[in-house]
Amino acid sequence: MIDFALEVERDEGKSSRDSIFEACQLRLRPILMTTMAAMLGALPLALGTGTGSELRRPLVSRLLAG
Repeated sequence: MIDFALEVERDEGKSSRDSIFEACQLRLRPILMTTMAAMLGALPLALGTGTGSELRRPLVSRLLAG
């Protein structure tokens, strides 16, 4: 997002505030959607109770907690 804001600032001659605002409008949604997909994809691993679930649980807790 920062690279995009710097590129807009350089190429289009916008102020820092305007370029950051535009970068947030264009790039924040894909970043949040990717994060949510990873978290929701790990949810079945976190809730699983099958064989080996005790080995996967620490990995999933780190993934969900950040």
